[in-house]
This record gives sequence, structure tokens and C-alpha cells, in this order.
Amino acid sequence: MGKIWREDIIYKIVAISLAILLWLYVTADGNSPIERSFTLNLDYLNLSNELALVGSVETVDIILRGDERVISRLSENDLRATVDASQLTPGDHSLPVRIANPAGTEVIDIYPKEAKITVDRVAEKQVPVTLALLGETAHGYSSFKATVKPSHIVLRGPVSILETIVEARAEVNLDSAQTNLTLNLPVKVQDKWGNFYNGNMFTLTPSTVEVFVPIVSDTPSKTVPIRVSLEGSPAVNYRVSRTIIEPETVQILGSLNALDKIDFIQARTVSVSGISENKVTEVGLIAPDGVTFSSVEKVKVIIQVEEVRKEKEFEKNLVIRNVGENHEVILNTPTVKVQLEGLGNSIDKVTADDIEVFIDVKDLEPGLHEVLVQYRKPQDVGLIKIEPQKVDIEIRKKESVDSGNNSTS
Repeated sequence: MGKIWREDIIYKIVAISLAILLWLYVTADGNSPIERSFTLNLDYLNLSNELALVGSVETVDIILRGDERVISRLSENDLRATVDASQLTPGDHSLPVRIANPAGTEVIDIYPKEAKITVDRVAEKQVPVTLALLGETAHGYSSFKATVKPSHIVLRGPVSILETIVEARAEVNLDSAQTNLTLNLPVKVQDKWGNFYNGNMFTLTPSTVEVFVPIVSDTPSKTVPIRVSLEGSPAVNYRVSRTIIEPETVQILGSLNALDKIDFIQARTVSVSGISENKVTEVGLIAPDGVTFSSVEKVKVIIQVEEVRKEKEFEKNLVIRNVGENHEVILNTPTVKVQLEGLGNSIDKVTADDIEVFIDVKDLEPGLHEVLVQYRKPQDVGLIKIEPQKVDIEIRKKESVDSGNNSTS
């Protein structure tokens, strides 16, 4: 009995020793399960282009369990938290969060397990771009009115927030500037309460604007109109109807004596030779001696042309229509004058053969009548007048040959 008991003790000691050795091996080999927490950005998948998230959960915290060798090598880039937004409609929603984790790991906990979000319709709105000048120019220099292109941008985003947006703003740092600034700057969107929104809430088109800030030394200045001279002649039957200069004025700098002598600034000559449609061009300004320009050195010139309207006169024989078989018509005025007008190219093509003037004596009885002169002309020209508009006629019965013979005999 004692022998058996001693043998059981030995087997038990051996078994415990082997278990301890196995545990030590597993622990030393790094395969024991551990838990680790991660913070993940939450991605919303399959959201319609016509919808936007106004309020949403942006991150979730998770706890993963797995072999130490696997868990210890993971980073946030190896994991993904998503929400299926394919069935969303405008309003408030609560959707389950899904985690994509590597094989051999187990998601123990997610916080929050559901993402509470607010969905809104998407619309577009055009807003003006304003400029905020920050800082100061260098001593002895001043900044003049800055310009921005484009002057408006288009926002695309949730309707509820879009309705509150009043402007887009670009900030310009003068930073002791001594020369003109030409900058390409990002814009920020501002609502009516002065809150700014970044590009995550809206799509901006364009997302940047071109800003020009004239920087000049503090010298006397004067604003004068700009004139432009034209040379040449437009195409035949065309004339210049209007000349537009943008901008119409320019600020010039110089001594008081030099500025007093200048009433306008001449732009370089624009040729209009042979043109038959509007012309848009850019020309430089000619600076008089002792004078410089504060900012603008070139202007846009728009030349508007139009076809010339011309007049043309014809003298036509008057045609008599629908004379009765036994009637004859005596005309006091056998010819009339027809005066037409139209665009040059159209009126030039009109000939006397294209015009017909006539009177209609249908159903008129013998005797004296005053009849309206009627006409036909090409559709692309207009009638100025017909002289005379009415003519006096006499309708007589024809004498038959038999009656004439009887009277003779």
C-alpha cells in the first residue's frame, strides 16, 4: 500500500513538472493571448452624393484579443471601422459600427457600438470672396485696394449649414511688403455668426483664389480716366458701336507738378481692321514722363461691332391685277417709289427684280377710284415708305368692235 502511494506521488510530481515546463515554454515563445486597445477613424461607406453628414461620430475605441505576437505588431492602419450609409435618408440615425480585424484576433469591445449621426441634403450656393489684410507694409509704403479672382466661389454641402454661410474669406499677410503682392491663397467659409468651416464640411470650387495687392511708396497720387484709340476700319457693312475699357480709370503716382499736367492716360492703339464680330483684347497703358501706375498697367478693351443699316430706293412700274374682261384701267401715276432699309449685307443684295408693287381692282365697277398701292419685298429688309401710297384710277368699259362698226356706218 505504501509502495503504491509513493508511486502515485512520483507520477503526480512528474505531471506537475511537465505542466510547469509547458507553461514556461508557451510563455517564453510569446504565444499567450493578450488584449490591446486601439482608437480608429470611423469611415462612412456608400453615402449618396446627394447627402452629407452634419453631426457624426468620427472615432471609435476598440479592444482586441489575440496572440501576443500578432497583437503586438498591429497598428491602427491594419484595422478599419466602418458604417454602412447606403440606406440613409435626411434625419437622425443610429447605425452599427463594424470592425475589420486580422485573422487570429477577436474584437472584445467597441465604444460606441452604434454611431449616432445626422444626415442632410446637399445643395450648392455661390458666395462672395472677401479679403482680410493682416499685418503692415514696410515703413513708407502703403497698400491699395486688393483684388481677388474669382470674386465668388461655389460651395457644395449640407443645406442646413449652407443657408447660414455669408462669405468666403482669404487672409493676406502684408508682412512688411515693399512690392506688389500676387498670391494664391486658400479660402475659409464663414457663417453669419462669424464661425469658420474647413474643407471637410464643404466642397469649394475653386478652393484657392488669386489675390493681387498693390504696394506703393507714399507719394502723391491721382485717379484719371483711360482712353484708347482705334485704327483701321471694320469689315464692309460693319461699324464700331461701342468701346468698353476695364477698368475705366487708373491711379497714377508722381510729383504734384507732373500730376497736374495729366487729365487722362492713353492706352496703346487697338486695331479693328476687317473685324465683323466683337473683339476682346488686352493692351498696356502708356506712362507719361515722371508718372507711374499704382497697380494697373494693362486694361481689357472690348470692341463691340454691329452691321450697318442702309437705305435703298427703287422706282417701279405699277402692275394692275384682276382687271375685268370688259374693263380697262387708266392710271394717273404709272410708277411709284419704294424706299427700303436693312442690314448692309442684306440690303446690298436686293435688286429691283426682288420688289413688286401693284394695285388690285377686283370687283371694282367702272368709274373713278382711289386705290391702295400694295407691295412684296424680301423678308430680311424693311419698308420705309412708298410714294404715293394710293393712286387715282379710272375704270372704263371697253367698247366692242361691233358697236364701233355700227356707229361708223
